Amino acid sequence: MTTNASPESPLPSIASQSRNGKIARLPQLIREQLNRRLDDGEPGAGLLEWLNALPAVQAVLAAEFGGSRINAQNLSNWRKGGYQHWLKQQERRILVRELTENAEELAADAGGVEISNHLSAVLVAELMESARDSLATLTDPAERCARMQEFLHALARVRREDYLAGRLAIDRERRARARAAEEEEDERRKECARNWEPMRRQIKRSHMADLYAQPDFTSQAMATQDAESLLRDVKLDPSGAVGSVAPDQAQSN
Repeated sequence: MTTNASPESPLPSIASQSRNGKIARLPQLIREQLNRRLDDGEPGAGLLEWLNALPAVQAVLAAEFGGSRINAQNLSNWRKGGYQHWLKQQERRILVRELTENAEELAADAGGVEISNHLSAVLVAELMESARDSLATLTDPAERCARMQEFLHALARVRREDYLAGRLAIDRERRARARAAEEEEDERRKECARNWEPMRRQIKRSHMADLYAQPDFTSQAMATQDAESLLRDVKLDPSGAVGSVAPDQAQSN
């Protein structure tokens, strides 16, 4: 039967340390500062004095460890566990940054061409050279046939990956063209709407003027409705003046 390790005992693993260790129970910011100071090579005595003097550390120790101070054994356990985990994490972060920077430089050097295309060409050339050198030393027909089959299988895999990469590039380009076409169509519709509104108002004014010119009451009423509709669309300018949209005939009636 397994038992929980005490706060003072060496911790068997990083996972158990993260559950039970004094330092592991401290706030993340303090653990980060401790790891960086360890990385800078600060001696343990100074680190213990610094840790035990922090109010946040004292609060955790009082709440979870009966006020027992962090000692040299606790710090040693952390060096072997949590600190090693932190070092590996820093290495991973550095590696990711380096890969990102290298990828950006390689993409710039490739001039817009997929780097995988260059690599595929290099691999095929290496495969051809290897096949030529290998077959040149083989005289047994069975061995030559077996070796040729190996090279053919390898070449088939490379060509299959090239085909899949080509399909992916085509699909990506097709989606890009579709998005560009949609954006262009949206802009065209917006432009048509902007151009149509003044034309619509002009047509409505012309129709209203024709109705006002008619002597019958029905035409006059329809012209008035058109005028009211146009007036509802009029916006006040900063001075508060309203531009009249009705023709001179409307003012005379």
